[in-house]
Amino acid sequence: MYPSRFKFNKRQIDSLPPTPENSRSRETEYSDEACSGLRIIVNRQNRKRFLFRYTFLKKKKSLMIGEFGPIDVNTARMKASEFKRMLADDIDPKQQRDDARAVLNFYEFSEQHYMPYAKSNKRSYKNDQSILDLHMYPLWRDKRLTEITKHDIQRFLDKVAENLMPGSVNRMLSLIHRMLKLANEWNFTPQSFANPAAGIRKLKENNHRERYLSKEELESFIAACDAEPSRTPANALKLAVLSGMRIGEIISSTWKNLNITSEQGSLFLPHTKSGFSRNVILNQEALKVILEQKQFRERGNPYIFPGKVAGQHIHNPRKAFLRIKESVGGLEGLRIHDLRHSFASLLINMGNSENGRGASLYEIQHLLGHKNPQTTTRYAHVSTNRLREVSSNMELLLNSGK
Repeated sequence: MYPSRFKFNKRQIDSLPPTPENSRSRETEYSDEACSGLRIIVNRQNRKRFLFRYTFLKKKKSLMIGEFGPIDVNTARMKASEFKRMLADDIDPKQQRDDARAVLNFYEFSEQHYMPYAKSNKRSYKNDQSILDLHMYPLWRDKRLTEITKHDIQRFLDKVAENLMPGSVNRMLSLIHRMLKLANEWNFTPQSFANPAAGIRKLKENNHRERYLSKEELESFIAACDAEPSRTPANALKLAVLSGMRIGEIISSTWKNLNITSEQGSLFLPHTKSGFSRNVILNQEALKVILEQKQFRERGNPYIFPGKVAGQHIHNPRKAFLRIKESVGGLEGLRIHDLRHSFASLLINMGNSENGRGASLYEIQHLLGHKNPQTTTRYAHVSTNRLREVSSNMELLLNSGK
């Protein structure tokens, strides 16, 4: 005869017999001496489950913790202690669990509730949609709002900070914080739910970085890309510096949006950071990179840069980028997003070379897909020699009549 109350341990629980077939009850219940309210239930098939019994508002209730085996004694006690803390705060743990199971996932809340609100209240709602499509949905699409943790958010921000300016990263943090705050205000999360984005510090903003590739570094970078064994990530990086596209736009591009006519190419981007769709004009070198990707095309995968997971694109070519940087040498401080800077700067500074006139800011604005012309000036790092050449035109003007 086994005592109905003992200090739970694996050996004794393993030895508990199934409930007898002739018993009036289908299950036998045992209490833990070390943790009040914690029970182990054994049925006639010898299935053993942890249960927590408690009283809330003078009503007796129970909450299933889980199967013995996958859940050990220590974990069951920790769960029971967590439920006791809720009770101390006048929270019904069973109601809390039921509320959590009814919570929408991130995609459902975003598309059904947040974006309709943003379209009516924010001029920059297209920026929000772009951030969601390019960065957040791939990570949290099916995750319930209450399952998003502070660690999830911090890890996400650390990852995007590798390729984006601090100001862009901070705007993403503000968007996450705002969305989860509204979810709570609109009762899509339990009132006890604490916003995990609260308390995460924003980055110090210094968006005017002056690092971009020189013509010589560009040539070395492309050669290193061609020598990189991981061809798909290397081609994505190569396309970034040859087209000025954002890396997120590149890796999410699809074959159906590629248009080639008479050896000229363009790539349609339905989702961009600015919130607008756009067509990217592909020069011959950029087009060669995409055509090389045809050898890696997979049946059922729509992406030009397919990932290791079937039907998905690559996520971040960071490892290949670090190897390429090391191979070239002397590229300290260069980030993936600086490849886009380099595309703009090199084209503008062509006026200082023998290869032709430099591109205007207006032309660069359209090549980069900037909605605001002011944004383009951040990418157009004009060389000192080019400025000196332009300034000297005044001297030529004054001397022309002498």
